[in-house]
Amino acid sequence: REAMDGVYDFVHAGGNFDVHLRSKGRFFAPKFQAKATWKVSGDNMLIDWGKFGVYEMKITDAATKSLAGHAQGKPENWRKMSFKRPFSTAELMVMDSEWDFIHAKGKFKVEFRADAYNHFVCNDFPAHSHWKLLDDTPSPEIEINFDKYGIYVLKVSADGQTMEGSAKGQPDNWRKCVRLDTIENRVEVHQHDHESTTTCAAAAPP
Repeated sequence: REAMDGVYDFVHAGGNFDVHLRSKGRFFAPKFQAKATWKVSGDNMLIDWGKFGVYEMKITDAATKSLAGHAQGKPENWRKMSFKRPFSTAELMVMDSEWDFIHAKGKFKVEFRADAYNHFVCNDFPAHSHWKLLDDTPSPEIEINFDKYGIYVLKVSADGQTMEGSAKGQPDNWRKCVRLDTIENRVEVHQHDHESTTTCAAAAPP
């Protein structure tokens, strides 16, 4: 299954958008976030996209990682997926990781969860927070929406071990991050579908 991990172009009759096949069977769509899973059995992939439905896909070309299928029970409601790129080193190092978040007066530990909503967790300063990558370059920018504590934009090093940046629009209000460890088997932040929040709600179903 690990060979299928990466970023895909997800195509339907109304358009296309990126989806991620993450480790541990986690399915993630930046524009349509919901608790979702993917599972491969032979040449078949089952995507359980929560509120957005269940999709039955078939691997049509293993070499190019191309898939075709449809919404479960609705063969006329077709979908296609094509492999775009593997996750970069920076992306992999950010997902499911613990860091020191450093500012002028000290530092504290934070976590970047690769869950259904990209939660950003800080036990010292609890908040309903999220992170997102702003580009797919080898050294991407990451935006942290730290709820009442502000929004921060930092550049991730290509090796995924450090970040440097500032509060959004305030270059003198600097922040740095140093990677500490990979996080495993942490308790989920909270169970919800985010439909009532503006930070995570999807614009429309796929």
